[in-house]
Amino acid sequence: MRKIWISINIFFWTLFFGIGSIISIKLSNNKNNFKYYGIKWSEVLIKASGVQLEIIGEHNIKDNKNYIFAPNHSSFMDFPVLFVAINKYLVFVAKKELKKIPIFKSILNVSGFIFVDRDNTSDAIDSLNELKSDIKNTPRSVVVFPEGTRSSSNQLQSFKKGAAVLSINTGLPIIPVYIMGSFDWWDTKNFRKNSNKIVVNFGKPIITENKQYEDRENITNSIKKEIIKLQNNEI
Repeated sequence: MRKIWISINIFFWTLFFGIGSIISIKLSNNKNNFKYYGIKWSEVLIKASGVQLEIIGEHNIKDNKNYIFAPNHSSFMDFPVLFVAINKYLVFVAKKELKKIPIFKSILNVSGFIFVDRDNTSDAIDSLNELKSDIKNTPRSVVVFPEGTRSSSNQLQSFKKGAAVLSINTGLPIIPVYIMGSFDWWDTKNFRKNSNKIVVNFGKPIITENKQYEDRENITNSIKKEIIKLQNNEI
């Protein structure tokens, strides 16, 4: 029953706010309108799903700055909790498979999301370079999941270098993020509700000014180390 209820909520509210954002952005020619619809969509889903959201480390985020946020990824609920916790004009680097879902493709395209092919490094780099140019024209913050996909457990997977490359290219600082409780709340195998509480913990910005493309692996390692510290409450 819970699976049906959550699925209906996701479908209905995504359709409702998605169509609203498409109309608003098309009429105003202002992608910043997506912030309002993204946050409202998230607030409704969080409430309907019974999630209690706790935010830690928000003092590391300055209102007048944009960032690249690099969180772990465990479930669909990561998206709405990040929208609410970050509270900025925010876009995600999304897997190209979402293009196969018509309403998602339309919403993400109009709002400025970028699609990447996780299995094609060359195409993924081209997509990140395209995002670099777009960010200069329309400044905003970006979420890049370093693991590249959802984890099937509470353990961190190997990290890809996309967040580091994008930070080097754009000059945007990287904020490591650890999301706790998302996997437990939504068990991917049994769809079992284990917990109502999800905690989003923001680390201190990682500055990549004067870094080169060759530094991407070291930066990626730093991101993972900081997320592990957040996971272990060492910050």
